[in-house]
Amino acid sequence: MKIFNQTVLFGCAAVSSFYCYADGAEVKQIEASGNLSVVSKYVSRGLTNAPENDDVAVQAALNLAYGNFYVGYWGSTLGYSYAEVQGRQGHRSDKFEHNFLLGYTHSSENYDWDLWNATYYYPGGENTTGNELGLNVSRTLNDQTSIGASVSTYLYDVAYANQGDTFYTLNLSHQLNDRLNASITAAGSYFNDEGKYEGGELGDTEKQFAFRYASAGLSYAILPQLSVSGEYLLGGYDRYGEKQRNLALFGLSYDF
Repeated sequence: MKIFNQTVLFGCAAVSSFYCYADGAEVKQIEASGNLSVVSKYVSRGLTNAPENDDVAVQAALNLAYGNFYVGYWGSTLGYSYAEVQGRQGHRSDKFEHNFLLGYTHSSENYDWDLWNATYYYPGGENTTGNELGLNVSRTLNDQTSIGASVSTYLYDVAYANQGDTFYTLNLSHQLNDRLNASITAAGSYFNDEGKYEGGELGDTEKQFAFRYASAGLSYAILPQLSVSGEYLLGGYDRYGEKQRNLALFGLSYDF
């Protein structure tokens, strides 16, 4: 995980208050936010036939923003460990996914841009620490409705992806009232069929362009920081051409 420049950000007298001062005047503020969630299953990118966690998963996120730059962490419990998948003895502490993010955001009158880089770490795994570069773009249509698109690609080969594997989404979100939000999403992938682990641990890629899934979801704010959500996924296809099942997912989330 890349760390903030300590000289600029943390070399200030009032670090604990998240402020930096120069000649008695406030210069920058570090903004912190986070999230704790419990979900019925952890499904990654529409792979409903093989969820990352087929049972209830606990997930957590923390984000620190400094101007337009941010660093973040996202983690989840898994139903497996890569050590066990790869034929070695696993431990309970291996059944986690850790994502470390670095990004830059920019907002204009109608558009919001988010350029990010994510490092994916799986304890106990070999050749499983991946890196992905992505761009998210969203546009506000009116006070209730926004649309968004994203694209991301793997920068090098890992046991579960080839360099150049690309994932893209299109999303529409509409605020029905002050508590209820509805959204629909469609996603697809380009799968590179050449790579270090192609034909071995990764298997043989059968489908280079694939519809991954479509989904419709609702989120209801019980309290300003506490919400419940439900989403129904229409399964698409994975890189092996295997049709994914349809699946309903539910979650409880607390923002701070």
